[in-house]
Amino acid sequence: MKNTLIILFSAVIIAHPLSAQNGTPADSALREIDSLYHAARYADAELEARRLRESASVTDSVRLRIDQWIAFSLIAQGKTAAAKERFMSMLSIDPDYDLDPIFTSPKIIAVLNDAKGAFRAQQRSLRDSTQKNIASTGASITFRTILFPGWEQLYQGKTTKGMIFLGAGITTLGAAAAFEALRYDAREKYLAATNPTDIAAKYDTYNTYRKAGIYSIIAFAAVYVISEVDVFSETSSNRILVSAQNNSFRTLSLNIMIPM
Repeated sequence: MKNTLIILFSAVIIAHPLSAQNGTPADSALREIDSLYHAARYADAELEARRLRESASVTDSVRLRIDQWIAFSLIAQGKTAAAKERFMSMLSIDPDYDLDPIFTSPKIIAVLNDAKGAFRAQQRSLRDSTQKNIASTGASITFRTILFPGWEQLYQGKTTKGMIFLGAGITTLGAAAAFEALRYDAREKYLAATNPTDIAAKYDTYNTYRKAGIYSIIAFAAVYVISEVDVFSETSSNRILVSAQNNSFRTLSLNIMIPM
């Protein structure tokens, strides 16, 4: 009986590290990416990391690890601008993200620090812009102004300007939705591919639709911002005009009351 217990206890001890070593499919894929990266196969490591990132079962914490490998692979390929954008995307999810300066290449640390500076400047600019808009518009902001570009202009009787903003908003937002549908279909084909050449071709198609969707969203955001600025600047001009008229009226009243 004693020998049986010893055998069972030994089996548990041996099985535990083996199960920990196997881990989840994501852990296995990350180890494969690690192997590709340290074998100097940076393009393959980037491609596998991007494929893994598209998996619906991947958690947010794992996505950050995947993004880190993508950034590392991009830097190794000399694509520092793309790596900086990847780091900024990671910082938007985890502002406290950092790397160990002792165990990380100084080149990678330099790109990360550059991304941190750009991310903080972007956040400050966005915060200042929001505060200025709130301060300058006050109670003049209406639900029509916020909901969709061009609606407020149409409500104010500025038909031509309103139709331009409304048409541009519908076009860019519709394009974004269309490209998202195409991207989803291309993603399914890309993930189902098995041949390396076919994988690369389908990834290029998927990436094209992805970028087109992003550009469409950016275009819609630009139309939205321009429409907002138009409404707010018009409101500010009206306030200045009313203030000037009030000052003129007070001056005229004063002149009448106190003849020179």
